[in-house]
Amino acid sequence: MNLNKEVLDGLWSGEKSICFFVSGAKCYWVLDYKYNFSLDAEKDYRAYLDKGHITQAQYEEACRVFRGGILKLTADNFSQYLNSVSEGVLTGEDLSKIFELDDDCSLPRLLKEVEGYFLSGASLSADIFGLVGRVASRLPVFYINFDRRIYMHMDQDRFHEELSYSDWTSKCSDFSFLIPDAERYWMKSGDLWKFRYV
Repeated sequence: MNLNKEVLDGLWSGEKSICFFVSGAKCYWVLDYKYNFSLDAEKDYRAYLDKGHITQAQYEEACRVFRGGILKLTADNFSQYLNSVSEGVLTGEDLSKIFELDDDCSLPRLLKEVEGYFLSGASLSADIFGLVGRVASRLPVFYINFDRRIYMHMDQDRFHEELSYSDWTSKCSDFSFLIPDAERYWMKSGDLWKFRYV
């Protein structure tokens, strides 16, 4: 995938997100539309149908075409999903360059400003605040582990965990501790994960 301005704008707007997947003890990074990181989209469409927001025909069509025909994402069909979004499957090396794409974004300077904010409460200018937000938008928002049946996200004020499976651990919470150190592409000039909390 070409991490160009259009892709970065999709992350910044929240239309797209990055997810860390684990399947068969292997790690995968995927950049895709946020709604594709729901495990069981049928629950959503069923609720729309039950409330009368869509017709039976619309329900059936939505179920047929969602995520390339993968309504319920499981370990069994995960490789099919990866094939359908092959352009969005990235390596840690690809993602390590995601912060280098802005001429006006000096990571060491931003990190110093953010650490000053956390340390002493020093205020951040509107420009710095905006840059920090842009960097934070390039961090993973979803964590899906098929091996351990864990679904986590950091998309505040959304309830993606409700579209998970009943036998999974699912919640809106920080999941950085679950990602191996070797996969943490945001460890550039320091730990950029803290930008999430500004």
